[in-house]
Amino acid sequence: MMDARSLRNVQTLLPRMQEKAGEWYAKCRAAGLNVVVICGTRTYQEQENLYAIGRTKLGKKVTNARGGYSNHNFGIAFDFVIFDGVDEEGGTGKALWDSPDMAKAGKVAEELGLEWGGNWKFYDAPHIQAKTGKTLAQLRDLIKKGQPII
Repeated sequence: MMDARSLRNVQTLLPRMQEKAGEWYAKCRAAGLNVVVICGTRTYQEQENLYAIGRTKLGKKVTNARGGYSNHNFGIAFDFVIFDGVDEEGGTGKALWDSPDMAKAGKVAEELGLEWGGNWKFYDAPHIQAKTGKTLAQLRDLIKKGQPII
């Protein structure tokens, strides 16, 4: 059973991505990986707010993507982290951002046909997304036209 925090975040995704995220979560947990989905779909404004961190807001940069330029904006991406433990509410203890289990969870995603940000030139280990074969401009256009993206 998925922890409450992960479930809330997965439910923000498109239905097909919810299924994939659920599959990924179950396989990770069966393998003993204490994964928690910490973010799902973001609005353009939420993305802009994150983009401002380290630029016009205090803090270390957390993203290079502006609103409309992240797969999170289209319901096809989620972020996760490994925790010391997981209970029914979510992660317990410390978030282990540098854990080798992050790569193990990324490998599970790839085995399910998803894309893991840990293999990118811009390393983004907590990020998993659908492989759509579409550019962000194409995704924005499909949304504008009310057409499915996956």
